[in-house]
Amino acid sequence: MLCCQWLSLVLVLATNVVACTDSSCPRPKEPNSVPSQCQARAWVRAPDMVPGEVIAGDVKIKLSGPCTDAKSYVLGLRYKERVFWQSWREDAPKWEDDWWPYENKDSWSMHEEERIAFEIKSPLTVAGGTDTLSRNFTTRFGVLVPNTNYPPGLDCRRGCTYDWGVTDIISGESIYEYFVEIGFSNGTTSEIPAGLTSFTPFYLSTENNAPSANVSLSSTHSGSNMKPSVDGLRSNYTVEVSFPEGAHVYRNSSVDFTAIVHRTGYTNRTDIPVELCACLTNDFKWHSQELQNKSQPSPSFVRALVPSIVTRQHSPRSPCREISFAATPASLAHESHIISTSSEPLSLSLYVEHDDVLDFSTYYQKLGHLVRLDLFIAPDPSEPCENESEELQWEELRWEEQILDADELDWVPWMPTQTPPSPRTLSGNTNVLSVIAMQKQGPVRLMPVHYLSDQARQPVFVHSSDIADLRLMLPEERDLIAPLTQPSIKVFSKGEEIAHRYRTGGDWQYPIYVGDTWVKKVLPMITKDQGESHTVDHLLVVQ
Repeated sequence: MLCCQWLSLVLVLATNVVACTDSSCPRPKEPNSVPSQCQARAWVRAPDMVPGEVIAGDVKIKLSGPCTDAKSYVLGLRYKERVFWQSWREDAPKWEDDWWPYENKDSWSMHEEERIAFEIKSPLTVAGGTDTLSRNFTTRFGVLVPNTNYPPGLDCRRGCTYDWGVTDIISGESIYEYFVEIGFSNGTTSEIPAGLTSFTPFYLSTENNAPSANVSLSSTHSGSNMKPSVDGLRSNYTVEVSFPEGAHVYRNSSVDFTAIVHRTGYTNRTDIPVELCACLTNDFKWHSQELQNKSQPSPSFVRALVPSIVTRQHSPRSPCREISFAATPASLAHESHIISTSSEPLSLSLYVEHDDVLDFSTYYQKLGHLVRLDLFIAPDPSEPCENESEELQWEELRWEEQILDADELDWVPWMPTQTPPSPRTLSGNTNVLSVIAMQKQGPVRLMPVHYLSDQARQPVFVHSSDIADLRLMLPEERDLIAPLTQPSIKVFSKGEEIAHRYRTGGDWQYPIYVGDTWVKKVLPMITKDQGESHTVDHLLVVQ
């Protein structure tokens, strides 16, 4: 079932804006059930928006029940982004570490605001006189997208940016959504969600220098319950990385780089690096200094909203590499000298998934990435454990051995504790790479303006019969058809704030992503009917 939900359109109510919740998502209909009120569903099928293009889509609306007062259909499209934060008030009572007083809302300072970058509407049909609306209505439409870069679409159905600290909670969300407004004879309207869409920013090719960096590594064990032990004799490790292919990396592709591991430490320490791994992680930063101060460093697992049918171009995993490291010279093995040694250059590869988020600066956040390096080390036996819990576990095993006779050790599962139970892991990050979308080859284009610029323009609906002619126009002429943006910001009143406004609950398939529907249901028909024609080429700009 494709619809986000069945919605009751109570004709005597004022304008109603609703969102899909667990209780309102679709359920199988009972046999022979007849709705007692007017109900409606709406779907859109359309490719993602791209700056400087004209996209074609279609919309379907179905009514059920007594809907004779329904008089008009209007199609809408909007982009909105929001931020929410709450902080424990300084004058509120303190609490113990094992008690989380979330329900005590009087002790929290809360703020939520929402920015609507654009909202456009287009009348679809109006019932005149005694005529009634079609109860199963389908029509085509077009969207002229100006040469303005809007943020990449994020899949916030599973939740977006979320920072959870001891005394602060911050969340951010954004959404591109189609909707349908149904107007009634008494002057009221009801809004029906028609699906999510996405945007793929265009990046003009620029000089792509080969970046390099020295990454300092530190222990991965941290937190209130995992206090690292201090060892002034422990070796220091850094990794020198170089990306000869440049700083720009495309989604659904791999980038090769080289790494050299450097160790500085005492010669009588026998720790040795054994393996280096690399991966790409999100690095989202708040623009507001106040939110930066509240934010807690934590991994972000937000994914981009992209079609699910993608053929992998390269290996989907970023491999690890074993390290060949020179041993300390025998003449110095028992001396307390400080020495610096290095590994041979290692060749590694980073794979960027097809749904990795593109780098972009939004109104509230900077969307970026970090190259994370994990170095696994065989520690020196004299080194203390990484944290108190590991030390306690090791001491317990040693105590168990002490109470056993030698002939009993083969009858218990514990191994001799000559060394700590696990290798040591050091990690570090560097932000030398930018993830961009693979661009369609074609004539040189002007770099789009940023959506926060004073020259930014917003998309506009166009009639489907005008799409072909609009695509023949010069991009500069076509851009003038789109109006300048008129964004608005709403600050929610006290008591109305919620941490997640766009996340829909347990079912991550709703609201439907219309780009997925278009790729799976529309694109095959276009390709079959027209082949690799100019029209198809336009629709496939970056899909």
